[in-house]
Amino acid sequence: MNNNKKIKIFIVDDHQIVIDGICSLLVNEQEFQICGTCSDPTKVMTELQQHIPDIVVTDIQMPALSGVELARNIAKKYPDTRILALSMFGDISSIRQMLDSGISGYILKNTGREELIRALHTLARGENYFSPEITRELATAVKSRTQHSAAHLTNREIEIIRLIARDLSNKQIAGELFISERTVETHRKNILRKTGNQTAIGLVKYAYDNKII
Repeated sequence: MNNNKKIKIFIVDDHQIVIDGICSLLVNEQEFQICGTCSDPTKVMTELQQHIPDIVVTDIQMPALSGVELARNIAKKYPDTRILALSMFGDISSIRQMLDSGISGYILKNTGREELIRALHTLARGENYFSPEITRELATAVKSRTQHSAAHLTNREIEIIRLIARDLSNKQIAGELFISERTVETHRKNILRKTGNQTAIGLVKYAYDNKII
């Protein structure tokens, strides 16, 4: 996204008080522009025709139309618009449904202003953001699965996937395995290529779905 223009945010939640709360958290952040809000998820797609945003922040549990279905619709019609899921729930079922819908980030409603802003900046850079609670939930689910043979992945690559699932950086992984950061980067690229993923969160989902760990 162009750093010289404001990041346009559209907020969706069936509770107006939540919308107002998010707006108040961002009111003094000059780099963001609230280009629209909507408390009726069935009207969002119509609203977006007038306010094509950079990021849509949406609740998951809403009447008439769930955040999952809304996210699918947005991702299909506006592939360049990033979607940040906002929910009270961090259970693995909700997380997996939202991952499948095409979201770019997932944070809990009890998050603070700093994390919300960090998440929005991360999405605006074209990256994904998942709160530590969500990442831990995914990692726990991954660990609970039986190990997948995954013949095309080496033991070292599977080891690195486990550490990626723990949300460790390349530097931290290098320290854990006593190898260079450059070697980790090479392994990571090979893993993403072999699994057909482009992001770490996609890789974690792949690991979960294929019982790699």
